[in-house]
Amino acid sequence: MSANTPPDPREAVNAAIQNLMASRLGRGFVPLGLLFAWGVGSMFFGGGVMLPGGAVGAAAAMLAYGLRIVQRAFGRPDRLWMTLASVGSVIPPLFSVYVLGWLGLRGFTMGFGLSTFASATLSTALGVWSLQSWMKVVEIERLARIMTLNLDGEGGPA
Repeated sequence: MSANTPPDPREAVNAAIQNLMASRLGRGFVPLGLLFAWGVGSMFFGGGVMLPGGAVGAAAAMLAYGLRIVQRAFGRPDRLWMTLASVGSVIPPLFSVYVLGWLGLRGFTMGFGLSTFASATLSTALGVWSLQSWMKVVEIERLARIMTLNLDGEGGPA
């Protein structure tokens, strides 16, 4: 590209969507990583595999869905894994609601001990944080859809 050639609008939009998605996914993996670590730690004290397994499943589903959004923004055709990523997109919000509601809010009704209260508070906070992170990924999808809607192959309005 020479100095006089203007940048291609489609490439600029695609790069922006890719950077935004990478940023949101990176931030979204923080609460899931904390839930995974907490779940692995609680397994030593008789906890099940639901918390660490759910965190890994939600992270994988979130990553696949984010990659699907970026690939669609680049104009790539649908593939089987993209359909599976769309179906799997129910995992992150369901896991977040499980952590928020079942482990968190329900935990407040389980007793009056300090550890019970701390566990319920932490679960509620991490559930809200992971749900908020998922909603940011969905917002990027909406943004990508709107930004790439009216670009044709030349980079101008269709």
